[in-house]
Amino acid sequence: MPRPKVIHQPTTQLSLKRGINTLVKAIAPTLGPTPRRSIAQNQTKFESLDDGGVIARRIIALPEPEIDVGAMLLRQVLWQAHQHVGDGVATTAVLYERIYKEGLRFIAAGADPMRLRARLMTLLPQISARLLAAARPLRGEAELKSLAFSVCYDEEMAKVLGEIIHSIGQYGQVDIRAGHGRGMEHNFVEGSYWRGGAQSKEMLRGFQRGVAEMHDAAIIVTDMDIEEPRDLVPLMSLALRHGISNLLLVVASISETGMSVVLDKRLTEQIRTVVVKIDAYHPADLSIAQDDIALLTGARPLLQKAGESLEHARADNFGEARWVWADDKNFGFACGKGDPRRLRAQVRSLRQAYAAAEEDDDQQRILERLGRLNGGLATVYVGGIAEDEIRQRKETAERTVRALRRATQLGVIPGGGIALLHCRDDLLKEAEAQPEMESRAARLIMAAAVEAPIRQLLTNAGYDPGEVLAQIALDGGAAGFDVMRDEIVDVAAAGILDVAQVQVEALQRAVSSAALALTIDVLVLHREPETMTDP
Repeated sequence: MPRPKVIHQPTTQLSLKRGINTLVKAIAPTLGPTPRRSIAQNQTKFESLDDGGVIARRIIALPEPEIDVGAMLLRQVLWQAHQHVGDGVATTAVLYERIYKEGLRFIAAGADPMRLRARLMTLLPQISARLLAAARPLRGEAELKSLAFSVCYDEEMAKVLGEIIHSIGQYGQVDIRAGHGRGMEHNFVEGSYWRGGAQSKEMLRGFQRGVAEMHDAAIIVTDMDIEEPRDLVPLMSLALRHGISNLLLVVASISETGMSVVLDKRLTEQIRTVVVKIDAYHPADLSIAQDDIALLTGARPLLQKAGESLEHARADNFGEARWVWADDKNFGFACGKGDPRRLRAQVRSLRQAYAAAEEDDDQQRILERLGRLNGGLATVYVGGIAEDEIRQRKETAERTVRALRRATQLGVIPGGGIALLHCRDDLLKEAEAQPEMESRAARLIMAAAVEAPIRQLLTNAGYDPGEVLAQIALDGGAAGFDVMRDEIVDVAAAGILDVAQVQVEALQRAVSSAALALTIDVLVLHREPETMTDP
């Protein structure tokens, strides 16, 4: 059992540095279009990984407590980047390691850690603004596919996901599922869908593939639990009087005796009814789903919480959709008859909320709502040879979709590390004019850091970074190195692109976290430190 102890300088810096280096050495080889892999042991099996975020998560703890602290500091930053933007984890790791390493050199030379941290943070807005100033919108499906490849390095996946995002747009709904073959399959479905299918298999009987389909259907939305057959009688009588022949009934729950009413042969000959339930983990999500269905179809929900019952149903409670479907797990519809103006207003409001949301969970919920309200759905089936490969490809596809969404927001910049490299010369010039040691040091640190990603990319591809960077400097402008073609190219014209927001966030996370690590003087190690699987 490890002994509790308190560690002071200079051992603190050496321990943190060793821990950071250990984690970066496992992740840095995954940077670039020719990534090398890391092997992770998982109980009785091994995983071959080329995703920096997944590698960071697999490293739960290092055996030496002193080193483990530095690795876990970086691990938390990398996992947050992985969850938030999906890409840029290896870039973040390389930037972080170089900033911390260079920072230690200047601290050893007499720089004050707190002032150095402050000067590094003041440079962030300036460098971020320069990166964003170089951004431009994506130009068509071909560039989406090129960008997707720069994230996943899988030609088949890049082609499929590029086509999907081009077709359904930034806010479209993309459902990534495990496939059964070796390749990838995808399809587009018009309309919107929700988790939670038909509440009786009898409703699916007679339909192909177990999917009930209805055309020109009426829709009732309610938050009520239907227990007794008599609860449904007023509603079904109203539907008969209005000549409704197809009905989708969205309920909180329905009992077997309640189901007997809608399955009664005498009634089904006049009204085909499908009863579905929305699967939601939180009551708020259920309420939101009910509101969205009502908005899309023009229905007015019958709400028990508002003191209503099914006896209060009137003609204006019915919504409409041209096509409705349901299976045992999902239901959806297309061409709802809701008010287009109200729908557009809600979409505008949600887009503003999405841009303002800071938490990943909040952004994901808003994105799902936008996808449904926009009425476009793509389903991707990711295959592979083995279960582990399918799971890894599925995670990569999800990460690529997140990155492509970011690209449609703030655009793309020259890839291959070139956009960051272009910040170096200005930083070096500014450093010469700084009278204060910490201000000069901060700019020299950042000049070394922005060069680190392209150096690592070239190293991973088997090139000498010094020689290639010298060639790039001679060509200048938008010149970069295409490691797949083994030549100097105009990176933008060659389709070598990075997501602007991903690169900015990688820089911001690396600088803010590494600058904070430079100010750590003391490590307190416990006898039994808590081990967390989630960073």
